[in-house]
Amino acid sequence: MFDLIRRLPSLEFSMVVAAPRDGIFFERFRDLGVEVVELPIRRLGLRHLFSTVRLIRMLGIQVVHTHGKGPGLYGRLAARWAGVPAVHTFHGIHYSGYSRLGQALYLALERRLSRLSHTIINVSASQEAEGLSLGLFEPSQSVVVVNGIDFEELDRTITSSPVRRESLGLTPDDLLLGCVSRFDPIKRVEILLRAVQRLALRIPRLTLLLVGGGGEEKRIRRLVAEMGLGTRVIFTGFLENPVRIYPTLDLYVATSLKEGLPLSLVEAMGAGLAVVATNVPGHRDVVAHGETGLLVPPENPVALAEGIASLLADPERRRRMGEAGCRRVRKDFTIQPMVERTAAVYRRAGASGARSKGMEK
Repeated sequence: MFDLIRRLPSLEFSMVVAAPRDGIFFERFRDLGVEVVELPIRRLGLRHLFSTVRLIRMLGIQVVHTHGKGPGLYGRLAARWAGVPAVHTFHGIHYSGYSRLGQALYLALERRLSRLSHTIINVSASQEAEGLSLGLFEPSQSVVVVNGIDFEELDRTITSSPVRRESLGLTPDDLLLGCVSRFDPIKRVEILLRAVQRLALRIPRLTLLLVGGGGEEKRIRRLVAEMGLGTRVIFTGFLENPVRIYPTLDLYVATSLKEGLPLSLVEAMGAGLAVVATNVPGHRDVVAHGETGLLVPPENPVALAEGIASLLADPERRRRMGEAGCRRVRKDFTIQPMVERTAAVYRRAGASGARSKGMEK
């Protein structure tokens, strides 16, 4: 959202961000001169709905764009109530962790909410295919807008302020795996820990760098201790600019059970890293198996460990894969197409809303 908003034509689009103040981006949006309205994190309730309707009417908002399950619910309801078109972005279709009844209710709700949506944005082709197969939206509603990266900014950051190995207590001889992620059940960080545990005896100088945080952090730290990996895993917490860590890594690893289209994986490949990732939607939209990295079955620490070991043992193959991955993402995942396609969605939705209001008059 931050990359999108700061690149949309300012003479055409005036943006308002409504979000919780739960990280660095609240203030970064304000620094851009964007109007930011705080919606505190809490359980879903009528308060959020009423606040959003009031915000739409007070500021004369013409298109509502929602991200996430909670905002996707009250944001689209509020847009319908206020009589403006809604756009919703799926960042992965996550429901497998629910009970069977919960899954049925979630899918039924999303199907109803799609009727309140002018456009559904999918961040990858495989996610769109999954959503269509589940009947979550109509083909005519769906637009694929892949997440894009500002590679000029990526290169500047990597060149000007890389994280040095010595600052992590590591030497050039250590083999360093890395993963940038929020600690969430869908990310399956414990599968990565099990793979590292299997490799610990085979690769004595192996270390894992975990960048991020979240609700699962305490559990992940406890698992690290229980597995005896305390000296093998480094936690950095959230980094304002995590791309700084890529130059120090030997290999990037992603173990999610499902993704929309993961920016960290695209960034790692853009930085020239070979990757090992689970063969799931989102990952397979980015990684060409055997060419830019390896795709391994999800929930399989044995296959993951073997994939990691095979690439760590072959620096030349890693180099070739890293170069191929860098070429691929810099060709297909740049920022400007993302901005242009999203702007086109806003224009169509805004024009539809204007026609509807004209007909009402």
